[in-house]
Amino acid sequence: MSLLLGLLVLAGCEADEEREYRGHLYFSQGAYLGRLDLRDGSIDIVANLGDTVIHEVDDFGEEQLLLSVYGPVNNKDAFRLMQYELGSGGLATLINGRHGRYLPVPEALIYDEGAYLKVRLYGGKAMEEVTVTQHRFAAAASIIKVSDTEILYSVGPDSAIFLFDVESGVSEALSGLSAQCSLEGALWIYKVSALLCKRGGEDPGFAFISLDGETREALAIPDAGPFRAVAYLDDQEALVLTEAWKTLVSGSTRHAVWIYDLNDNYMLRLVKDQNVGESVIYRPN
Repeated sequence: MSLLLGLLVLAGCEADEEREYRGHLYFSQGAYLGRLDLRDGSIDIVANLGDTVIHEVDDFGEEQLLLSVYGPVNNKDAFRLMQYELGSGGLATLINGRHGRYLPVPEALIYDEGAYLKVRLYGGKAMEEVTVTQHRFAAAASIIKVSDTEILYSVGPDSAIFLFDVESGVSEALSGLSAQCSLEGALWIYKVSALLCKRGGEDPGFAFISLDGETREALAIPDAGPFRAVAYLDDQEALVLTEAWKTLVSGSTRHAVWIYDLNDNYMLRLVKDQNVGESVIYRPN
């Protein structure tokens, strides 16, 4: 009950009245699937998976979401990919695995089996399964969709970034991009064909980096440290950022949700005292 109450507690919307945003963000908080209204920052719960924890949320067609979850299966905890119907609230298990991503045009499901990053292709006469790469068991993996047939991925501590083409089955190492970015907390921005990531080194902060490692543009955020980019509102030319900070008195972590307008580099806080996690899906309606 305390988790549900924490999910629903808001401190009010602080959006500029002259700048109105629309659409919803779907996010996970433990066993709950939540929805944040970008118009006013209000929150509602759309699903409760009981003793199953939702780790990631992704697109799975217009009326569905793809959930990467962890919970009991036949008296043993396991990672699974589940299909969630937004209209009916129906849930269905698709496959054992995690870090699920869906490419609609070739009907491909990308997932991590534990020691292998794999792709299941459903578009042909028979289902076909392709191994993208083998890795150390349970190693941390990041997967980002960059086109209808391509993904970026990195696995393990070195965080080298690869481009994988589902149609050709070929992986290409991207040394220039790897030198600039980590896929952890990064977003692919389709309009400019670049990865929005947080750079380190002498010039830290958010920047748009091309696949060959070229810096296109930087965001005007003086102190990017507490912020994480979680969603790109492609129809509104805006980003959703989360902020995390420690309170001075208790040392507990607090969270806020921000909107960054890419047209004029304007930034506003939409909601304070709200944690939407690190896996967020934007829907325009």
